[in-house]
Amino acid sequence: MNLSILFFEALIYASLATKNLLSQYFDISGFSSTEIGILMAVLPVVSLVSSPLWFKISSGLGQNRIYYIVSLSSAVCIWPIFAASDFLTSLLFMILFSLFFSAVVPLGDSIIMTSIKKTGGRFDRVRLFGTIGFAATSLLLSTVVGISFFWLFAATSVVLAFSPIFLKKKSDASRTEATESSAGAGSLLQFSMMTIGMFFGITLNSFHNSFIAVFTRQNGMDPSVVGIVFAITALSEIPFLLVADRIIERIGSMKILLFGMAVIGVRMILVSFATNVYALYLVESLHGLTYILMYYSLFHFIHYGLSGRQQIFAQSVFWIVRSGLTFIVGSIGGGIIIDAFSVFFAFRFFGYVGLLSAIIMTIVYLSFRRSRSNSG
Repeated sequence: MNLSILFFEALIYASLATKNLLSQYFDISGFSSTEIGILMAVLPVVSLVSSPLWFKISSGLGQNRIYYIVSLSSAVCIWPIFAASDFLTSLLFMILFSLFFSAVVPLGDSIIMTSIKKTGGRFDRVRLFGTIGFAATSLLLSTVVGISFFWLFAATSVVLAFSPIFLKKKSDASRTEATESSAGAGSLLQFSMMTIGMFFGITLNSFHNSFIAVFTRQNGMDPSVVGIVFAITALSEIPFLLVADRIIERIGSMKILLFGMAVIGVRMILVSFATNVYALYLVESLHGLTYILMYYSLFHFIHYGLSGRQQIFAQSVFWIVRSGLTFIVGSIGGGIIIDAFSVFFAFRFFGYVGLLSAIIMTIVYLSFRRSRSNSG
């Protein structure tokens, strides 16, 4: 497999790791939980408009050219956030940054998937390098943010500026087209069910990533714990990614997603009781059975279960839900609940809601399968 693709994936997910640590920067800066929730929700709100727009532009100009624009612009626009000293100014600069950064991961993964379908390869192995890039960046930043958060912004700028170097110039001709090579045995009904499940599950993950810094601070933990937590969660994804395609082919995308939904509900509840560092690290290792299962199972179903024309629609919905709606609900809703009650109550509340949604979705799925078998 081409090494440039692997390094490219590692860098775009390294930028995602730096974005997650912005919540800790806002917490240390003295913003309230509601304000942190609003600031962290800017990116997903903006992405509802900007991501489809960038994809539409890339269909005419080429995905590589647009990736150059969004990545390099993001590398520059991150710095005004560091210079801002009040909430409204930070909000304004977060909007500016989000206009470009919201397209980095969606476009990056789309470029990679297009390349894999043309040249052959397995996306689970490529995505593994994204996890490694995320983990390494989180672990590195955990050691330096205690000195100065300047290094967080420097790291963001560096990985975004260097990632386009690994794009292959030949693939720039690739436009966003309907991929007709997929047989498409799946249905939009199953896609809809899986998307609803992903929304509930990843909303919990979005809440966690936005407020784990608040949780650790209120427990009197060292600032470095946040970066270590993100590194642990990323590394915990590796075992699944080593065999992801095989497991999905054997068990099925829907069952994998439902399992991830249930485990993330349990994980949020357990986090609320983890009042020391080692207990928190142990609970966070369950992440490898949560987010990556939901994300990858639906992503795999879209690209290998749907026909070409359905894929275009499904990809747009996928990124709107995954990068938009889940973060809006998780960040803003979570901030309001924390300010009204407590961070411990919020983690338990989201955990119980997630567990209940997993149970309901499982019942609906089993009922749907039973009705299909009876009609068949």
